[in-house]
Amino acid sequence: MTAPSTRPIAVYGATGYTGDLVVAELRRRGLDVVLSGRRPDALAAVAAKHGLDPGAAVRAAAADDLPALTAAFAGCGAVIACAGPFGQHGHGVVQAAVAAGAHYVDTTGEQPFIKAVVKQYGPGARNAGVALVSGMGFDYLPGDLLCNVTAAGAGPLSDLTIAYAIQGFGATRGTAKSALLMLASGEDVYTDGALRPAPVRQPLGRTFDYGPGLGVKTVARYPAGEVITVPRHVDTAQVTSLITAATFAPHPLMESVVPITTPAIGLLLKTPLRSLLAKGIDRLPAGPAEDARRAVAYTLVCEATPADGGPVRRGVLHGSDIYGITAVTTAHAAELMTAAGYDKAGGLAPAEAYDAASFLDALAPHGISYSIAVR
Repeated sequence: MTAPSTRPIAVYGATGYTGDLVVAELRRRGLDVVLSGRRPDALAAVAAKHGLDPGAAVRAAAADDLPALTAAFAGCGAVIACAGPFGQHGHGVVQAAVAAGAHYVDTTGEQPFIKAVVKQYGPGARNAGVALVSGMGFDYLPGDLLCNVTAAGAGPLSDLTIAYAIQGFGATRGTAKSALLMLASGEDVYTDGALRPAPVRQPLGRTFDYGPGLGVKTVARYPAGEVITVPRHVDTAQVTSLITAATFAPHPLMESVVPITTPAIGLLLKTPLRSLLAKGIDRLPAGPAEDARRAVAYTLVCEATPADGGPVRRGVLHGSDIYGITAVTTAHAAELMTAAGYDKAGGLAPAEAYDAASFLDALAPHGISYSIAVR
């Protein structure tokens, strides 16, 4: 067992819905915490709520103030970034973590931001001896790790499919704003061994068999983080990322039109409409009530198809409470990174930064179960 670090873990965006859950999980683990964000009074209230001394724990800094952020993270072993949309507010936090010599993880679901963390900031982080791991929440750490353990021993793959099914999802304000930004920013796909801009059109009538309990569902292409991260540790010619159309369709009869409407929505969100929608989101509750949050169920299915025609390997992961598990995954990651002996650096996929099977096994007490089978 590794020795715990004496350096604190900074939570940027600690006053938000997810940030508050992350602080609670870090405190549950007995870890020292620094709270950061742009509002000192709100940070002091969070500190008091979690039994922290505001005078010692609060270090306010705006997301675009690099010197103040770097000072806020000074002496910290790791930074957990929770303030989105990350494409707007996240870049300075990454840069400050590197400048302060602190490892970095975040809760983004934005594929373009994950790509920037790995490719844009990764080289500088490697030189500084700092590890950067983006997309560490429900989306997309479990999926990245599941892909790794499913594909292990299968050899080169012709395709690796990761399919999401979420039931009862209620978004936080931050998630909703990130979704708007992501739809407006476009997406990449991984095909023929390379990242490429996604085609505008999606196949109609696509279905995927999720197996017992869910069965065959209508699906749409999903701009998942695994498209960026999985090819870093799995030898595959293609990554196919899917999600049930029901996740976005307000009525079952509308599921079939999700692949058609998504590109059109993306184009509309490049107009002033996105700003208007974001202002509307500000009037919504910060996030789902605790009972609703805990009631969310999700299934991830990974199918690894060997290039030599060998049997398909299938991994299935089940869980609940997507925001609750995000607090657990980021806190566990930061705890691992600040422990004595952690020596990874650069922009990394989750399965590069941690042992995939061990990390998944550590999530079992928090409702995550998974299995691997050969078909």
